[in-house]
Amino acid sequence: QMGALDRFYEMLNHDETRAFYGEVPVEAAAEMGAIEDLLITDTLFRNRNAETRIKYTNLVESVKGAGGKAFIFSSMHVSGEQLDGMGGIAAILRFPMPELEDLEIEEDEDEI
Repeated sequence: QMGALDRFYEMLNHDETRAFYGEVPVEAAAEMGAIEDLLITDTLFRNRNAETRIKYTNLVESVKGAGGKAFIFSSMHVSGEQLDGMGGIAAILRFPMPELEDLEIEEDEDEI
């Protein structure tokens, strides 16, 4: 798991159009079958809202079904805490998707 998080940070620094975090861009990438590695914290699976838990379970299954890998991080571990700080979800993509950068900006604006 630490290797996946390290690869994510490396990709974010060197090819930012293949590394995204946050619900909106990651879900959009999953819909396109673009996710190579999904990084997600267990916190999202313990959400009080059953629909939210189901949504993330389905996301993991979708990524695996498209040939990607899913890494579930414990929120009790430093790596999980780091991932929680990015919304609890991140992805390394198979190919660049610069159009997702606009979604990331929109998501940030929604939170303000």
